[in-house]
Amino acid sequence: MAKNIFRDFEVKKLNGDMVLTLAKTFEPAAAAEVVEAAPVPEGPTLEDLKNEAEEFKRQWELEKEQLIADAHREADEIIENAKKTAFEEAKRQMDVSQIDAQKAREQAQEVVSDAEKKAADIIDKAEQTEAATQKKAFTEGFDAGREAGFKEGKVEVTRLIERLHTMIERTMDKREEILAETEQQIVDLVLLMTRKIVKVISENQRNVVTSNIIHALRKVKGRADVIIRVNLADVGLTSEHTKDFLAAAENIKNITVVEDLSVDAGGCIIETDFGSVDARISSQLHELEQRILEISPIRTRAASSDGSPNRK
Repeated sequence: MAKNIFRDFEVKKLNGDMVLTLAKTFEPAAAAEVVEAAPVPEGPTLEDLKNEAEEFKRQWELEKEQLIADAHREADEIIENAKKTAFEEAKRQMDVSQIDAQKAREQAQEVVSDAEKKAADIIDKAEQTEAATQKKAFTEGFDAGREAGFKEGKVEVTRLIERLHTMIERTMDKREEILAETEQQIVDLVLLMTRKIVKVISENQRNVVTSNIIHALRKVKGRADVIIRVNLADVGLTSEHTKDFLAAAENIKNITVVEDLSVDAGGCIIETDFGSVDARISSQLHELEQRILEISPIRTRAASSDGSPNRK
C-alpha cells in the first residue's frame, strides 16, 4: 500500500520542476474522418437547359422575322408617302408658276396701257398747243397788220412745232423701250416656267423616259441595231421595257441599254450605224427656248446694232 504520510526529514525540497509520469494518458482520441456525400443537384438538368436554349432561339427567330416584316412595311409606307409628297409639291409649283405668269402678264399689260395713255395725252396736248399757238399768232399778226409781227409769230410757231415733234419722237422711243423691256421680261418668265415644269415632270414621272425613247426610236431610219444611252437612274426602267421598245419601233432589230452620265434624267441618246438621235431633256429644252425666242416680237435689241430701232 502506498505511503500517504511523510515526516520532515523524509521530504526533500526541490528547486526545479519535476515531471511525473502518468500512469494513464488523457490525450483525446483522433476524430473519425467523415466523408461527405456528393451533393445531389436540385436545379435544371443539362437537357432542360438545351431545350430552353432551343426554345429561346426559336422565339428570337420569330421575333426577328416580325421585326423585318414591320421594317419592310414601314419602309413601303415611307416611300409611298414620299411619292405623294413629291407629286403634290410638283403640282403646287406648277400652280404657283401659272399664277406668277398671269400676274406678270397683267403687270405688263398695265405698263403698256399706262405708257400708251401717257403718249396719247402728250400728243393731244401738243396738238392743242400747236393749234392755239397758230391761232394766237395769226390773230395777233392780223390785228396788228404788221408783217414783222406775223413773221415773228410764224417763227415762234415753227419753233414750237419742232419742239413738239422732238417731244413726240422721244415719247415714241420711250414707249418702244418700255414695250421691249416688258416683252423681254415676259419671254424670260415663260422660259423660266418652262424649265421648272420640265424639270419637275422629268424627275417625278418615271414614264417620261420610256415615252421619250419610243418617240426617238421612231425617228431611226432603216433596220438596224441601236444603243440607248440613258441616265443611271433610268437604266433599270429602260432595261425592263426593251420588249415594248421593239414592239413600238418595228425597224429595230436589237437594243442595248448603256449608262451615260452626260444624259440627264428622263432623256436619252439613240445611236445606230447610220447616226444618232439626241433626245436629251436639255437638248429638247434648248430647242424649245430657241423656238420661243424666234417667235417673240422683240426688235429693239436686234436693231440696236445699227443705231436705228424699228418701230411697231
